Amino acid sequence: MSVSICEKLYPPFGKVLVLENELAELAVTLDFGPHIIRFARRGGENLFFEDREAANVNCGPVYDKYYKKGAYWRNYGGHRVWLSPESEPRTYYPVNDPVSYAVNGNTVTFIPPEQVENGVQLTLTVTLEENDSVAQISSAAVNTSDLPQTFGIWNITVMRAGGLGLMPLNTRPSGLLHNRTMSFWSYTDMTDPRVTWGRELVSVAQDPASDHPFKIGVPAERGWLAYLRNGDLFVKRFPFFPDTPYPDGGCSAELYTNPAILELESLGRLAPVSPGDCVTSSELWSITPGVPAVPAGDMAALEKLVADYIEE
Repeated sequence: MSVSICEKLYPPFGKVLVLENELAELAVTLDFGPHIIRFARRGGENLFFEDREAANVNCGPVYDKYYKKGAYWRNYGGHRVWLSPESEPRTYYPVNDPVSYAVNGNTVTFIPPEQVENGVQLTLTVTLEENDSVAQISSAAVNTSDLPQTFGIWNITVMRAGGLGLMPLNTRPSGLLHNRTMSFWSYTDMTDPRVTWGRELVSVAQDPASDHPFKIGVPAERGWLAYLRNGDLFVKRFPFFPDTPYPDGGCSAELYTNPAILELESLGRLAPVSPGDCVTSSELWSITPGVPAVPAGDMAALEKLVADYIEE
């Protein structure tokens, strides 16, 4: 089994580079981004949200002043690389220009234009395994300014509506001391009916009928986030580094949902970056088909699902 790589048109997003084997396919935008706009079983339904109607656009005087007249940020969907800590407009960089790329076997490195206003150069590297529906996703951010900066890589994967997000809670024995912390945002409602709080997991149902957002963050020692939809289980795995200054009160993983999407977010170390230096991050993605549906509130069944398919 081998990996084929070729450019294709992917309306309405223009040109993409498609990596595919007999089991999986992955498409990365070339006319903007880069965003990994599609990840799916070969010929199957895209697991990622696509903003085909430009429903989520940020613009206005603050963007005109910081970037240029008429600048805008758009949530095209799919997977994107941001920098933490979050601020507007700095984080919401208008990635609306063409992207270059270099191919090395079944690995492709995507290079967008430098973020001149932020003094940062991002790269995104994608490797699709030859014999599995597994992809390695790596990113790097170089400080191209003349001054030290502090930032971390923030990997945001935007899932399509109608699924169930899973966030693991730390289970490390700690005796009389605590073993977990959580961060919440001002709009987070702890009584939100989409959320089930378990002993080992938090489950969050993506509900198009909801009318408000929800977000939670944790230091994810178990190193994964997952989304189950229509029998396909998407898992993104990432390392956890103890005693590391993570953003948002120590979060290495965050889960956000609103009426349109659910985001699985991993965060890298928040660190001082000298001119010319860089920070990096990595994730390992997988798709497992044929996973039985589990009710959002059935924690016993969800814990078994995790044991059978994620932490086996």
